[in-house]
Amino acid sequence: MNEAEIAQALAGMVQATPGVRGCALVDAGSGLVWHRVGAQPEFEPLWEASVDYWRMHHRLSSHFEVLGDLGAAVMYHRHGILAIMPCPAAPELLIVCVGENGRIDWSSWQNKIRALGSLIQTAA
Repeated sequence: MNEAEIAQALAGMVQATPGVRGCALVDAGSGLVWHRVGAQPEFEPLWEASVDYWRMHHRLSSHFEVLGDLGAAVMYHRHGILAIMPCPAAPELLIVCVGENGRIDWSSWQNKIRALGSLIQTAA
């Protein structure tokens, strides 16, 4: 699988998930945006900046050990939801999603992320 196919798979995830307004595949370490879906200019600063939520959890992870590994960081804002979920691939990748409150089936979305991670792993 090449980069164009990964981008197409990401776009397909968004199109198949009502309530997702945009998302990006982001390197957890560097904040580098690999691919993005959703052309709203107001989302552009969100993709890279959102990784700081993830990094903050990792810096403070010893405080949260009793809860186990972090499966997602979801923030409810007045105008939408920001969800950051790991994409099981190496290097560590995150899916950063902007969505509408109450419209996203998060279990289904996480299944799609796992499938994307598998595709990326086979491409590596």
